[in-house]
Parts: sequence; C-alpha cells; structure tokens
Amino acid sequence: MPKGRPRGGGLPNLWPVFGGVAALAAVVVIAVVVVTSGGGDSRPGYPYPVQTFEDQGREHLPQGQGYDFYNSDPPTSGPHGPAVDFGVHDEPVAGESLVHNMEHGGVVIVYDCTAGVPLNGAECQALRDELAAVVQSNISSRKLVLMAPYPDMDHRIALTAWRTLDTLDGLDAARIQAFIDAYERKFNPEGF
Repeated sequence: MPKGRPRGGGLPNLWPVFGGVAALAAVVVIAVVVVTSGGGDSRPGYPYPVQTFEDQGREHLPQGQGYDFYNSDPPTSGPHGPAVDFGVHDEPVAGESLVHNMEHGGVVIVYDCTAGVPLNGAECQALRDELAAVVQSNISSRKLVLMAPYPDMDHRIALTAWRTLDTLDGLDAARIQAFIDAYERKFNPEGF
C-alpha cells in the first residue's frame, strides 16, 4: 500500500466533522433568532407576551434637549434627559426622562384616558387612582416604579422597562404587578 493514503484507498471519514459544524451552525442560528426577536418574548415570572425592542443606547442628553427617533412609543431605551422622582406624577413626564428612569432599573407605567373610547373625567380619575394604588404599594416596598399620564397612545396603559413594552386596554392590577416583579431592576447598569 502506498504511503500517505488512508486504508481503503479513499478520503478520511469526514462525516463527524461535517456533523459537528452543522450542529454548531444550528445553535448559532437559533441564538441569533432568539436575541433579535422583536416580539412575543416574556420573562420567567411574567407569563404575558411583551414587545422587545433593539437597544438604542444610553447617551445622556443636555437638559432640555429632546429626542424624536425612539423605536417604540412610549420609548424603552435610547438617548435621555434627566431622571425624575419615582412615584406618581399628575402631569405628563417627557419621554427622555422616562428612559433615564428605566436606565436606573425602574418600571414606568403610563396611561392615556383618551386612547380607544375616551374616558370621562370620573372614569379617568378612577383609573388614575387604581394605578396609583399599585404604584404606591410598590414604592412602599422600595421598588423603582414611576407612573404618569402619557398622551396619544394607542392603548389605555403601557408598562415599560428597558427595551420592554406591554400594553393593556384596561386595568389589570395582577398583570401590572407581575410586570413590576419581573422587570424592576432587571436592567440597572448604574446600580440604583
């Protein structure tokens, strides 16, 4: 038998190598699909589907400077202005500030009484009071939660955390609490 040739006169058996490369390629494809998925994700402990958006960075804007290019509404990441106090706000808070509070690990709950079928004054006040009760309970437990009105939404209520959005057309206190429990301080690069 000539030297340098494998027995049997053919090429060496490369099937195990090809199989390993194919398995690795499949794992990479699955990982890319999971990481880049734009919706339907949920976090363990939060059984509802959420929208997950691409991270738009953490640039700090000068006070008073706005940003009009968020990839979600309300915004869930990106350039932002000064943070505001966690808790219940009676007036709208700029999206740039909401993002900063999310960067600090906070959950932001915003509502719009004119979304869908507009609520009358008493109905809007009742919604606000029920949301505020959930938020105040979490603030008392030292959780980072902010609530504010937010005009021109497609849904009555939006729950946001860094890169994450869930929307509701009516109050569901258990779902709101589950979102807070699952996402509060999930993203907290500044250690708040």
